[in-house]
Amino acid sequence: MKKSELFEMRKRVGNLNALMGVTDYVLNDGPGKGVRVFHVKNGKGLDLTVAADRGLDIPYLAFKGVTMSFASKTGMRNPAFYQEEGVRGFLKQFNAGMLTTCGLSYAGAPCQDAGRELGLHGPYSNTPAGHVSARVEFDQDEAVIRLRGEVREACVFEENLTLSRVITVRTDTDQVEVWDRVENQGFAPTPVMNVYHVNFGYPMLDQGAKVYTGAAKVEPRDDWAKNGPGVWQVMDAPEIGRAEQCYFHTQFDQPMAMIHNEKLGMAAVVRFDKEAFPLLCQWKCMMAGDYALGLEPTLAGVMGRRYAREQGVMPVLEAGEHMDLRFSLTFTDDPQQIQDFIKQAH
Repeated sequence: MKKSELFEMRKRVGNLNALMGVTDYVLNDGPGKGVRVFHVKNGKGLDLTVAADRGLDIPYLAFKGVTMSFASKTGMRNPAFYQEEGVRGFLKQFNAGMLTTCGLSYAGAPCQDAGRELGLHGPYSNTPAGHVSARVEFDQDEAVIRLRGEVREACVFEENLTLSRVITVRTDTDQVEVWDRVENQGFAPTPVMNVYHVNFGYPMLDQGAKVYTGAAKVEPRDDWAKNGPGVWQVMDAPEIGRAEQCYFHTQFDQPMAMIHNEKLGMAAVVRFDKEAFPLLCQWKCMMAGDYALGLEPTLAGVMGRRYAREQGVMPVLEAGEHMDLRFSLTFTDDPQQIQDFIKQAH
């Protein structure tokens, strides 16, 4: 929506928030009670929820009335319930949604590193953001919806990292942009291991949907991913008891990954900075009841901090340093645009 269009639009709509804008509210029932969230509409095709009390992650997103995101059986849960307990602590709180951020100083598999027991994927998504704001702004002539906030991971005698997040929801296109700045406000070198868990669910994820990436190299995580049923490119029907399969995409010519559902005529594209994110993890979970596809840009993989340290791939911020991490989500039902994205892939 253009700034220049607003005058005419107000002749037809008294409150523009009915078409495009952001509403701030608090969940009032069940294990999500007390969680502050924002409902965002871009007036074009996007309808999404951003959870201030879950690190400004995105628990729900629909495009033109079709759900894109995976919602797990846990539902939205208040972060007060979080206990770090190996794998299960995180999974009992893992609503997944369109975006779950993992980090900051560790992510991936649980492990013991530098004398500490580290749980699955770190505490970020169970940490409320502070200094939160949400409003309609203008990027030149385009109205955009911007949400801002800050999450801190800190421990006495140990790390002091902050992540300052800006989410921009476009109104001329169906695109969500995430810009994170991670800063080491401590006085010792500190690892940063963010994983951006972007999760697609039914009906966008369905049998026959295809995955495309711009990676020149794809490796299965283990023998089950290599030799189990199906292939990484094509999604299968859900199966009771089928274990997850993970694939590592590297050496990107075009830093992008896409799911295309030909039956729906829709595609969703994750684009990212290949210098910041040298690896994309594909989480293919065809298990009945936990039916999900994750396309996850990562800084240092998902095998855990000790593994990343041993492999020499763990980013470290010196005292006072920061890094910027950017990615975007684009949703489209334009056949030509979908074919253009497919041509970018291998």
